[in-house]
Amino acid sequence: MFNPTRTWRKWLTLNNGVVMPQMSLGSWQYNASTAASSIALGWAAGIRHFDDALDYSNQVGTGQALKAYPRKSFFLTTKVPPCKFGNCADQTTKNILTDIAQLQVDYVDLMLLHGSDGSGASPCNEFSCEKDLQQYLAMEALYNQSKIKAIGVSNYCVSCLKCLLPKVHVKPVVNQFEYHVGMTADPGGLVSFCDANQIVVQAYSALGDGKLITDELLVSIGKAHKVSSAQVALKWVVAQGRAVAFKADTPEYISEDIDLFGWNLTSTEMQQLSAATTPHSNPSWSCSA
Repeated sequence: MFNPTRTWRKWLTLNNGVVMPQMSLGSWQYNASTAASSIALGWAAGIRHFDDALDYSNQVGTGQALKAYPRKSFFLTTKVPPCKFGNCADQTTKNILTDIAQLQVDYVDLMLLHGSDGSGASPCNEFSCEKDLQQYLAMEALYNQSKIKAIGVSNYCVSCLKCLLPKVHVKPVVNQFEYHVGMTADPGGLVSFCDANQIVVQAYSALGDGKLITDELLVSIGKAHKVSSAQVALKWVVAQGRAVAFKADTPEYISEDIDLFGWNLTSTEMQQLSAATTPHSNPSWSCSA
């Protein structure tokens, strides 16, 4: 299990007691070699949390890169895809074991269901909920075998969480979904629902798929603090106590993206950013309510 050290600035304690670094370096859309080089650069910058997924098709590269470091010195998150048909429990168990094998580790610190059943149902219905539950219980079984240190979900809407929570034995520790300036601070009540259930919100696409880099409000706030608009976007997330997964594959961008803890946004700036309604996004691709 990850052992926090002074090499990382901030971490969060999950509802099962596991400690997770607040910022993680993601690898979506990278091939295996780019994922590996990004990890090496991130490590040099002090990052100790790395995020991957079976559907990214690059975990072999991630695993090769992480072999260079002691297992307890980093926190590793990965994901299993939604189940659309067939025996969802068996599929999930197989996929988790594939994750672990590709990453060349004995265990994963955080395993996420990558989405609800993938149908885009709004809200989650009885059929999708049953498949989600089968997947989640399969994760619980491997959690009880210490193959997984913490269980969470990704792209889950309030309806999916309401359907799942009463039926599981181990509460999700994280819900990872799209969250950025322009969506308001609590899109669809999802953030407040997660807070009420002690589920950590972890943002992805915190730059609004790059749209926030040229946003006038973020640019002006960045100039006031002598930082970039990207740093303002990320700071808005972490200042709320949320986790964030970001992407960068150059030393310059990695160093910039993690330079968030020596300066602060004012309360007025936080209010302005939280009130912004563009660019708007749905927190999830797998459900919408």
